[in-house]
Amino acid sequence: MSELVVFKANELAVSRYDLTEHETKLILFCVAKLNPTLEAPTEEQRTVTFSCAEYANFMGLSYENAWGRLNTATSDLFKRSVELIYPTGAVSKRIFNWAEFAEFNRENQNVTLIFSKYIQPLLFHLKKFIKYNLEHVKAFENKYSMRVYEWLLKELTQKKTHKANIEISIKEFKFMLMIEDKYAALGDFTKRILKPIAKDLNTYSNMKLAIEKRGRPADTLIFQVELDKQIDLVTELAKDQASKKEDKTIRLTPENRLHEGLKTTLHDALTAKIQLNNFEAKFLSDMQSKYDLNGSFSWLTEKQRTTLENILMKYGRS
Repeated sequence: MSELVVFKANELAVSRYDLTEHETKLILFCVAKLNPTLEAPTEEQRTVTFSCAEYANFMGLSYENAWGRLNTATSDLFKRSVELIYPTGAVSKRIFNWAEFAEFNRENQNVTLIFSKYIQPLLFHLKKFIKYNLEHVKAFENKYSMRVYEWLLKELTQKKTHKANIEISIKEFKFMLMIEDKYAALGDFTKRILKPIAKDLNTYSNMKLAIEKRGRPADTLIFQVELDKQIDLVTELAKDQASKKEDKTIRLTPENRLHEGLKTTLHDALTAKIQLNNFEAKFLSDMQSKYDLNGSFSWLTEKQRTTLENILMKYGRS
């Protein structure tokens, strides 16, 4: 399976929402399958379809466990909302749902999720955003760990550094996580919130984290965070591809060469080196998703193969 990379607007990384661990992983898995370069995605381009087998394989779950989690998480997702808070200006708050439609197909065991049109500006054609490999968070055990990981990543990205001390008041921190009325005792807050978050990030992610408190009584949190050697995933893949280009030309089969062309074209679109039209972006994304699921192009019809080859040829990636 190819790398799944999550792109989110900075605004979404500091918004208020309360999702369970499984709901969060479902959302991130679906977000990673979108094409964030699209400026005005249609409903079809806000739609993600995947199989239970693909989800189970990526998350390291049994098929039965994955199907049960997907059913529960997807149903409960429609009870959740996102809140964007604006400190200044006429608009003080915006509230909307993550998704507007979901469908489970019992015959092919596929799940379809359509993201809400109101969340579109936070997932597509982004100006200020965070991005990370879904591998870094998929093993988290605490539902707040993803929120804090994204928030810290946003702070590091804005500071253009991989290491920093990031301060926030306990009041603001609780407000962001929507737990402002919980864990009044500092010891309880530390045990149930801070320690599990630090354990997740230090054990599973590419971040190292220590959390200190300041004040008498404590009113401020200091997150001492360091991101492992910053790797721009897309850039590294491009470097690797360039370094091995000559060798690959010699040893790639026609099918593998077709897949390399597909990955290169999607990468170039992601980094704005080329501008795909809406049909091309959707078609290539679908081809990549189906290749990930099947591990080959054996399912391609003659018409699909011709269309794919023509698009790759158009952008010089054949």
